[in-house]
Order: sequence, then structure tokens, then C-alpha cells
Amino acid sequence: MTMNGEESSYFMVAEQKRWRSIRIMYLVLFLNSTGFSILLPSLWPYLQHISPSVNYSFLGFAAAGYSFGQLLASPLVGKWSTVRGKITLPVQLTMFIGVVGNLLYALACLVKDSSPTGALWVVVIGRVISGGGAGCIALARSHLGTVTSLDERTAVVSKGSMAQAAGFIIGPGLALVTSLVQKGFCYESWEVSQYTLPAYLSAILITVNMVIVAVWFREDATPAEFMVNSIVQSSEMATLRVKWSGIVICNALFYIAMLSFTVMETLNTPIIQAELGLSQTEAIKYSSIFLTCTSVFSFMTFAIATPLGKRFGERKMMGIAFSMSAFAYILFYPVGPGYIPRIQWTPLSNVSISNPNNTEVTGCNWQNKWCHTQHRLNIAQFLVANSILLFSYPLGVVLLLSRTSKILGPHPQGTVMGILTAVGSFSRAVGPAIFTSLFQAFGPPVIAVVMLTVCLAGAILVLFGSRHMHSFDRRIQILNAEIFT
Repeated sequence: MTMNGEESSYFMVAEQKRWRSIRIMYLVLFLNSTGFSILLPSLWPYLQHISPSVNYSFLGFAAAGYSFGQLLASPLVGKWSTVRGKITLPVQLTMFIGVVGNLLYALACLVKDSSPTGALWVVVIGRVISGGGAGCIALARSHLGTVTSLDERTAVVSKGSMAQAAGFIIGPGLALVTSLVQKGFCYESWEVSQYTLPAYLSAILITVNMVIVAVWFREDATPAEFMVNSIVQSSEMATLRVKWSGIVICNALFYIAMLSFTVMETLNTPIIQAELGLSQTEAIKYSSIFLTCTSVFSFMTFAIATPLGKRFGERKMMGIAFSMSAFAYILFYPVGPGYIPRIQWTPLSNVSISNPNNTEVTGCNWQNKWCHTQHRLNIAQFLVANSILLFSYPLGVVLLLSRTSKILGPHPQGTVMGILTAVGSFSRAVGPAIFTSLFQAFGPPVIAVVMLTVCLAGAILVLFGSRHMHSFDRRIQILNAEIFT
């Protein structure tokens, strides 16, 4: 049916508003990941700055705090947005919570002199609260799935993932800049330094995000009939139930994919510091440079994930992604040559007044017995393994997000996407807590073996669970074929 001039004008305006809302959600994802990743390189040195006796296990708690907060918030705000039918208010509230969490994280230094242990737990609480603010990620993904047709969805979800990847590129780059500040500005116990400035910048980025959403984001202007194709509108598709077995498999795979990245994301700075015998400041600098470079590679992978999925099939490429992750962890196993640099690990509490320049923890923590006996992880081996992982991780994540959305089809996506994000958050919460303890007790070899096993399990699950992950329109085609034959 041909539209008249008035209808055509209305359609064009509606389409413009729809795509503007999509691009604003890209920006929400970008700024959120930037604010998150800017803290990562300095988290371990910040904990050491507060209390030199802190161990790797507490790093796990601090790293997991963010994801634990996101785990709690994502399904709740997802359900809230589904009940309301709109996401604007939930997005604004979660971002405000993120600002509060980042400020609390930065202000932990106020009590580090009077109560170092208390300051460490303030950092953890700040991480949990700021993680609650990351519930907006689930809402953004839900919106991208809701306002796009099935034909548009993979490309739009991929671009959303690319926006996040771009944030992971910019974040460590900004962390590198903030590391140049070092001691920065101090007033009594309050400080703006290489440890706290990233949190203040993160709070500023989230505030900018809130303003943009408040001023330009509109979600109720586009009629549903202009957002989906005729197949989605069909009564058959509207009544076909969700394939929950496929959703469960996608959630399990998403857990594994996030875990494979989170483990190295968390342990990156401690591994670099231990294996290269670096100080805290040097570890922040080199970790920031490394994360920025690898994130560029990851961004490129997000860009090609969609055409690879179309060319070779999404489910087949998922299997390849998990197999590559398994191979990456084979390369993470340290085989030398040589052993970990024998640089004395000197806590600040042991620094004498006569040697005021020796004020940073350096190298491997020699309280851990494996520092004395294990082979060194070759730097070339480390770089190749990370490069493979930074290709397989974004490839798997993009295809899983797209596949989950396609399995849902026209059904409401807020709750399911909230659960999917919560599963990823659970992985990022449990992973650091468990694997930092393993790292402290046994070093890199056990990490490599365990993650190799987990990634192989993911590849096997893709192989045997593929038939449960048909897209909604494919299931309609199969149903129609069964009816008319």
C-alpha cells in the first residue's frame, strides 16, 4: 500500500527518531565501558597504595564487586523496564547510582591512614554500587533488540558491541594519561592522583551520559509497524513460544565467554608486574598501553563479526571462537626460558626512613611460594595468547547477543536481556574471586589449565546445542514446512 505525503513525512520523522535513539544507546554503551575500563589498570596498585599488605585474593573481591552489583541490578531494571514499557527512567537512575559508586571508590583514600582495612572495603562497596549503575547496559541492549527488525538486529547489536569495544580502547588510554599524574594533588587525606583520578573521570563521563539521555533520547515516537517486517507482524510469529532451551544455552555460553576474558582482564596487571619485575607505576603504564593496543584489535574483531557470521554461519563461528579461546589458554602456560625475575618484593611498611625513594611494591609477591620456583611466562607467548583471546572473545559475544535476540524475535526483550547481562556479571563476579585466589596459591599454570577446560566445554556445548539455537524466523519456516507437507 502506497503512503500519502503526510504518512510518508510521519514515517521519515519516526525513522529519524528511532535511529537517533539507537545511536544514543551506542553512546551509553561506549561511555559506560570507558568509565569501567579506565579503572582497571590502576585497581591493583590502588589497593596496594591503601594497604601494602593486601593480597591477590582481595583484588578478586574488589574486581568482582563491580560485576556483583551489575548482577543484582540487571535483571531488576530489565524487569522494571518491561513492566513500564519504557527505559528512560531506569537508565537515568542506574547511571546516577554509577556516579555515587565511583565517587565512593575515589574517596576511600580519606580513611586509608586511620583504617587501611576499612578503606579497602570502601573500595569494594564503591565497586558494588558502581556496578549497580551498569544495569543500564542491559537496558541499552534491550532497546537495540526491541526497536530493530530481525534483518537489522545482528548489525545493530554488533555496532553496540563495537561501541563498548571502543570504550575499552579509550579507557586504558585515559588510564595511561592519568598514570602520568602520579601523586597529583593532595589536601590532607584527600587526593587526586593516578589512583583516584580515573574514578573521578568515570563519574564525569556517566554524568555526561545522563545529560545526553535526558535531552535527546526519545523512545515512544516510532510506531511498531515501522520497526519490524511483515514476518514479525504475522500472527504465527506472535503466538510461537520462545525456545527457552536455546536461551539457556546462550546464557551458559555467554557465561563462559565473559569468564574467558574477565580472568585475564583482572590478572593482567598482576601478571605484568610479577613476570617483568615492575613497580606499581610501571605496571599501570605498561598495562594501560597493553590494554589499549589489544582493545584496538578487539574493536576490529567486533567490526568483522557480523560479516563472518553471515558468511560462515553464526553458530559455526561461535564454535570456532570458543576453540580459539581454548588454544589461547594453552599459550598462557608458562614454559620459560628462565624463571620469574628475583626482585625483592618490598612492602611500604618495611621501607625505612633513610630510603624514602623506595616507596612502591615491586615485582612478584615473594610471600607466594610459586614466585620462587615457576618458569617465566615468555612475553611473546603472552602477547600472542592475548591477541587470540582478543579475537575470539568479541566474536563470541557479538554472535551470542545477536543469537539471543533472534531467538526471542518479537517477544519482549528487557527481562531476558537483563538476565543475560546478569549472567555475564555473575561470571565477572565469580571469576575474579576464584581465579585471583588460584593465582595467589598456584600462579599462572593452574589458571591456564582450568580455563582451557572451561573453553573446551563451551566449544562442545555449541556443537551439541546448536539445533536449539534456531532464530525465531527460522522456526517459523520450519513450522510452516511441517504444516504444508
